[in-house]
This record gives sequence, structure tokens and C-alpha cells, in this order.
Amino acid sequence: MKKQFLIFISTILFAVLFYDQELGINLSIFAIILLIAQLVMQPKLLRDKRALTLALCVVATSFSNAWLLSVVTVLSVVISSFVFRYYVVDPQLKLISKAFNFAFSWPAFVGRIFLIDQWFEFKKEDSKKTLVTIFSYVILPFCILSVFFGLYVSSSDMLNNWYNRYEWNIDGLIIFTIIFGFYISFVFWHIKVFDFIKIIDKSLKFNFTKEQQTNQKPSFNFIPLDFEVRSGIITLVSLNCMLLFFVIVFNVENAQQTIQHISEYSSRTHSQIYLIITSVFLAMVVVLFFFKDALNFIKNNTWLLRLTKIWIGLNAFLIASAFYQNSVYINAMGLTYKRLGVYLFLIICLIGLVYSFLKIHNKRTNFYLIDRMSWIIFYSLIFCSIFNWGNIMTNYNLQKDRIDWYYLTNDLSGNEKTLIEYYKKKNREVPKYLLNRMKYHKDLPFLSKQLYYSNAKVD
Repeated sequence: MKKQFLIFISTILFAVLFYDQELGINLSIFAIILLIAQLVMQPKLLRDKRALTLALCVVATSFSNAWLLSVVTVLSVVISSFVFRYYVVDPQLKLISKAFNFAFSWPAFVGRIFLIDQWFEFKKEDSKKTLVTIFSYVILPFCILSVFFGLYVSSSDMLNNWYNRYEWNIDGLIIFTIIFGFYISFVFWHIKVFDFIKIIDKSLKFNFTKEQQTNQKPSFNFIPLDFEVRSGIITLVSLNCMLLFFVIVFNVENAQQTIQHISEYSSRTHSQIYLIITSVFLAMVVVLFFFKDALNFIKNNTWLLRLTKIWIGLNAFLIASAFYQNSVYINAMGLTYKRLGVYLFLIICLIGLVYSFLKIHNKRTNFYLIDRMSWIIFYSLIFCSIFNWGNIMTNYNLQKDRIDWYYLTNDLSGNEKTLIEYYKKKNREVPKYLLNRMKYHKDLPFLSKQLYYSNAKVD
């Protein structure tokens, strides 16, 4: 099927699903239909493991978004849909290249929309026929049909009543919806991988070339390679000693602290963990700096490798300490999005350290680490979107003696059923704002619904 038909059909579908509707199940339906259309047009994708994995991501995020909408689910649906689309267009394109091309595609629409011959897929020699074709196939038939439609409707009471009953109210909102739908459909179906992105993408390699392995050059022309190795050893010895001292102090300090003043304890814990995450990130940057090229292959780099691996191990132990400290904090004060976010970042940092170890152990390029981490971040987004974290946190926090009711009722969503059941179990009156919130979502039109609220009881 040609791009222009896909663009126009998707635009109409978008207008039907989103006109005068809130975001809800309509976004999931739109994403699933786009996915099915691509699989139908290219059945070979059903035999491609990577394509099936990415398609599963689209399906999972779509169902999650239909169940309970959030900023994370919306982002996950959009990003997973475009990642799959880019894979269909160019399976060899790296994820980081897809991200940059995706960012450039939206403003590039302004210029590409006027290249009618390209997205209408007319040949250069037929470019003069473009306007004639549009007039012949669209404008002229529409004008003739409109005239006869008006005649037939005006001559029949039944048709006239039907027309007056279902007459569309053309307003600014529907025009905006159609334009926005066309914008999204155009960028989605008429994907173009820009030439400079292709050039950069081809230069990104996971392994060093033979020339890079044999032609060993120092990072700085004024520093000999041997001096650079010694500089690295001195730096890593110092960093290991400093990090070992900090790990000991961090664990001793936290073992001696007690939770007395909540605000002070919270502030101190957050600042420590954020500093640890920053430290681990910088650790990966240092690995990228020292092992970006020649130091991977010189003969006298044994101690440099050992010290780097020890440093990675110490950073991993520091992450484990921070993980434990965050757990103590949660056990005392309950779950919040920030505290769950700390777990997420610590896990991502730990995976980053694992890939940093594999990078230097297997002598891979810096891009190897960047590529692996970009996929980890992508799959982390998908993972975060498929759970009702608000309800998970509510169930956990309701078991604590100290309950932050303001946080549970105002900062979380998707936990209303749990809260109502809790109030009823305790023989307490259910607050009206909870019932009103449930009723509001339940009364929304189907396309705007979130399935979590569809069978809610509001009495």
C-alpha cells in the first residue's frame, strides 16, 4: 500500500478516535492498528525475533495504557511504536541513531510536507501531473457527489431528517484534530533516515578495527603512551583507595544513624543516594576515557585492567549499600515514586557497570557500552509502564503504622479501589472525592476510558 493512502487513512482514524475525546483507550487502539497494518503488509516480520520482541513491547504498553493511563504509559506507547517502525524501515539502524532521527523528523515535517512528489510517490517525469491527479481523483468527484447529495437529501423528508440528526458540527477542534492526526501519520509512515544520520550510524562499531588495534596512538600528542598507562594506574589506585574509604564511612555512618527527624533523614538519604548514582555514572565515563582506544591493546596494561575491574567491583558494592539503605528508608517511611525511582536508577547503574566490565574484558569500543545502555533504558521504560505502581505503593503503605494519606489520595492514581476497600474494611466513611473521581472516569465515553475504572462501584 502506498504511503499517501496510509497517511490519509491513519489521519481519518486518528480523527475518529481522538475528536472530542480525552486520552485513554483511543491511543492504545491507534497504536495496535498501526502495528497490525505493518505486520499485515510485511508478514516476514512474524519470523523475525527482534521484530516480534519490539511488537510485543508495543502490545504490552498499549494494554497497560488502556488499563491505566499515565505519562509513562503514553511515552512508552509512542516510543515503542516508533522504534518498531524504524526497525521495519531499516533493521540495521542503531537505537541511538533512531533516537536522533526521531527528534529531527518532527521539525523536518515543515519542509518535507511541500515535497509532494516524494510522499505521493510520483516519478520526476510525472511531477506536472500531480495537481491534475489530485483534482481528478479527489476534488472533482467530491464536488459532483456534494451536488447530488444535496439534491437527494433536499427531496426526501427521511433523508433530510437523517441528515439534520447526524449533521457534523465542524468546529476548530475537529480541524485541529485532523491536522494533528495528519502530522503524526505523516511522520510515522513517511519516515526518512537522514543522510548524515546514515553516515554517523555506519561509523558506529562495537569492535575495534585491525588498524585501531595495531596503530596505537596516545590520547594526547604531548603525552607518550607509556606515561598515559602510568597516569591511568596512579589515577585508579587513588580512586580505589578513596572509594574504599567512602564505602566504609558510608556504611558505618548509616549503621549508626536512627530515624528520628523525618525531614532531615529523608534529605540526607536522598542526597547520599543521588551522589552515589552520580559517582557510578562518572565511573563509567572514566572507563570510557581510559579504554577508548589504544590502552585496550598495549602489552603492559595488565595492572590498569586489574585496577579498573577492582574499581568497578567497589562501585557495585557501593550500589548494593545504597540499595540496602533505600530499603531501610522505605521500610520506615513507605513507598513513593522517588524511592522506586532510586531502585530503578541503581539497577540501571549496576547493569552499566556489568557492561563496563564486559567492554574492557572483551576489548569493545565505547559505542558498545552506549548502545547496550540505550537498549537498557528503552526496556526499562517499557517495564515501568506495565505495572500499576500507584496501587502497589498503596497496598504496601497501608500496612505501615505511619500513613501519608495526602500522598496516597492526591499524588497517586489507580489506587482508588484499594482505598475504598480499606475504608469499608475499617468501617469508615468513604471520602466523596474518591467516589467522585471514580464516577468521573466511569462516565467518560468509551474511547476516553481507562479500563481500571470501567467496572468501578461508585455507590
